[in-house]
Amino acid sequence: MSDNFTIGIYSLINRLSSAPSNPSIFRVGDHLRSINPEAYDPEIIAIGPFHRHKPHLKNMEQHKVRYLNLVLQRKEESILERCVTAMRHLEVRARKCYAEDIQLGVDEFVKMLLLDGCFIIEFLHKLQNIECRDEDDPIFQYEYIQSHLLHDLMVFENQIPFFIIDSLFGMIKFDKGDKVNDLIWPFLQNGIFPLQDLPEVPETRHHLLGIVHDLQCSSFAKRLSHIDSMNMENIDSAVELQEAGIAFKKSKSDSFFDIEFKNKAMIIPVWEISDSTESLFRNMIAYENYLTGSPQRYVTDYVYFMHCLVHSPEDAKLLRRSEIISNILGSDKMVYRVINRLD
Repeated sequence: MSDNFTIGIYSLINRLSSAPSNPSIFRVGDHLRSINPEAYDPEIIAIGPFHRHKPHLKNMEQHKVRYLNLVLQRKEESILERCVTAMRHLEVRARKCYAEDIQLGVDEFVKMLLLDGCFIIEFLHKLQNIECRDEDDPIFQYEYIQSHLLHDLMVFENQIPFFIIDSLFGMIKFDKGDKVNDLIWPFLQNGIFPLQDLPEVPETRHHLLGIVHDLQCSSFAKRLSHIDSMNMENIDSAVELQEAGIAFKKSKSDSFFDIEFKNKAMIIPVWEISDSTESLFRNMIAYENYLTGSPQRYVTDYVYFMHCLVHSPEDAKLLRRSEIISNILGSDKMVYRVINRLD
């Protein structure tokens, strides 16, 4: 019995030595989940290990297999063996990206990486290239499915390491000129992040959510001096500031972080508030909460700034009339509720 106890202690030590030193994919803690738990859960597809056993996500598993089969039909017969070999070589590295021990065997973990990675590549490529879609593909027969998938690929807990996507893309890409960075484009063309051109993708590429976050925040970092000059703890509501003689003007900047204060005017880029706003911002804030190596929390600070401005539906109305808030939710009261819950 003593020997078994000793072996158990050594097993704990060995497991500790193989634990991730700098993970980038976490389960969101209760301190963030408490207000709106559903914001951190995928709606129709599980990517990675955290949500893969949920019954309502099982229907998409057949589409992953179908997309893998399309890859095999398009490429030479040896492509499956090459992809599996690559995933096996990256398996240990991929496990260390998760902040907890993943209870999947090697084969099951490798299969997950292969199916999830190929699905992401195929879906995002077809999304941007209509001619590559099959007429009987149900994913592209219903626009709401595409919206749900784009939502789910921005969920913090619903990620695989980007180097998995990069490795698979190098083997299964459609044309020689295709670049893996082009896959990011659909996430930057919506109303929330209306960038006109694809920026240079940062070298530190944790996963899809992390890339979108870093692309948005890179422009904000360059303008940080404008925000540093404001004491956000003392910012009044929009209505109060207007009564004090402060005007609100819409900025022409592509980055919604690019906020300026000059000539007694707050110059703020348009922020489109939609059904997906709360979930996306919550997941980016969660990413910032768990991100190590950087003290800056750009999205968190931006949301806090907007929360200071919007204390009531009247504040939301003022910013909407100033064309700073683009409201497609339906009412100023709903916009106020979204911003109020985000803080």
